[in-house]
Amino acid sequence: MEKPDGSKYVLLTEGRATVLYENENQVFYNPVQQFNRDLSTCAIRAWSEEYMEQRTATKRNQRKKRKLRNEIQKATARDSQTTEEGLQEAGPEDSHGEAIEEAPEPNPRTDEAKAERSENNKQVALVERKKAPFITILEALSATGLRAIRYGLEVPLIKTVHANDFSPAAVKAIERNIAYNDGAPGVVVASHGDANAVMYSHKTMPFHVIDLDPYGTASPFLDAAVQAVCDGGLLLITCTDLSILAGTGYPEKCFTNYGGMTTRTEFSHESALRLVLSSIASAAARYGKSIEPLLSLSIDFYVRVFVRVRNSPIQVKLLASKTMLTYTCSGCGSASYQPLGRVSINEDGSQKHSFAQGPPVSSHCEHCAFVHHLGGPMWAGPLHNKDFISRIQKITETLDPDIYKSIARIKGMLTLAKEELDDPFYFTAAHVSSIMRCSCPPMTTMTSALLNAGYKVSPTHAVPGAIKTNASWGVIWDILREWIKTNPVKESNIKEHSPTKKLLEKREPSFAVDFTMHPEANPPSRRIKIARYPQNPPNWGPKARAKGDKPLNNHKIQGHTEPVPDSPQPREVGPEGDDSERKKQKTS
Repeated sequence: MEKPDGSKYVLLTEGRATVLYENENQVFYNPVQQFNRDLSTCAIRAWSEEYMEQRTATKRNQRKKRKLRNEIQKATARDSQTTEEGLQEAGPEDSHGEAIEEAPEPNPRTDEAKAERSENNKQVALVERKKAPFITILEALSATGLRAIRYGLEVPLIKTVHANDFSPAAVKAIERNIAYNDGAPGVVVASHGDANAVMYSHKTMPFHVIDLDPYGTASPFLDAAVQAVCDGGLLLITCTDLSILAGTGYPEKCFTNYGGMTTRTEFSHESALRLVLSSIASAAARYGKSIEPLLSLSIDFYVRVFVRVRNSPIQVKLLASKTMLTYTCSGCGSASYQPLGRVSINEDGSQKHSFAQGPPVSSHCEHCAFVHHLGGPMWAGPLHNKDFISRIQKITETLDPDIYKSIARIKGMLTLAKEELDDPFYFTAAHVSSIMRCSCPPMTTMTSALLNAGYKVSPTHAVPGAIKTNASWGVIWDILREWIKTNPVKESNIKEHSPTKKLLEKREPSFAVDFTMHPEANPPSRRIKIARYPQNPPNWGPKARAKGDKPLNNHKIQGHTEPVPDSPQPREVGPEGDDSERKKQKTS
């Protein structure tokens, strides 16, 4: 295809790529999503570096084993030759009785030199192969192809990027945009097909990286994606249905999409991440594959997870112990969780899998006597790999902020994610203070009390002012009981059958609370100049569907468009459409 004339189109540049639109009505580009694409580009680069190191280490180990095996064979051959020579009393003779002149013995030094040269040649060939492009990427729901073209132009060692879409018009636009971007032809390839069909057809020729960024849930694509990604490959998955994942209006829809129930909690955005990860892990486990979350983020109006998939039946057995149910109090919000499985290590190092014991709580909360709500199953393991985050951070230091315009926000988000504790869930001082009907203690006062009591604390990327800790909820309530001694509660504000009434029946904390300022009360990310929680820009939110874009076969999640109202506060649409009786339910 010839390079199109850019003067006939509306041009839009992001990163190193430029896409063309025939008219303004077709432009459904959302500048807020540049953060998503910038971060994804950095993440793929970090993954490719680690993948190359692991592949090189594997080849090196294979060479060592092969060399050791050859040395053993040579030593065995030499011992056999020495034995035969010892049995011979004289040299061999010909038929006339004259001694036969033996061939000269091999020179060990010459043979070693030849072997060394051969090994050096192999090393050189290996280095050349390492430099050759080999990474294959699939963007299953490509729309304009902007993301795929950026991958092809900005990520090293890319062999092929498949930009797929179900819409013939979208495929035509992708081909036009590929032709317009110098360097993209030959690397980025447009394809027309159903996303699942494309992935299922590559089960025997898997991709290194698969990117799923649909409108709504990604759950219909997970089964195909885990089968179409290679051993050690990377999945990048977005889900934008936070009204279902993080809300309380559609628990039945959450279960059908993700296999778990959501509950009314203040840590709903973290539970949304854990529900998505659990769904991916369950899909992968059916095929003897395990997952490792490398980076899991709640961003704006969606969640984005970066997951490594490995062929590891042994790790799959650990899935039950990495999956949990949650018990959240409907009154005070205290939370407990219960792993579904238990793993113990035997003396010989083997693992024993058994049933978990529970539940960890009674039907009513021990703190306020309100009933518990059951949530999950959801992912119980870590959300991030700190080494992987460090790799991305090193890459961000080399990027041009004029090209990667969201780089400041990426650095802030990565710093917060790296500081996070692996312990599930978070709380805010404002929320627990509202339960106790008292004034809110400063965040440093709350974290100092926890640190002075010997517990760990950290911020979270998901919510400003939130605290993650390994302390129990009993400790948190005891800290507030000590706080209200100097910040009294108005008795008139306490209702008779409220959680506050029950919480304040116990006046004295169970340990000595110390509010002395702790040196680590302020996390490192707060002490340095970094954009931790930047304010939303004007017209923030999911972008409205372009007027020239029509739904495909009434299957709204097959395309990648981002339909929403123009207002910054998006109107929620129920799973049954605009006529849903519950469409006015709010996301918690």
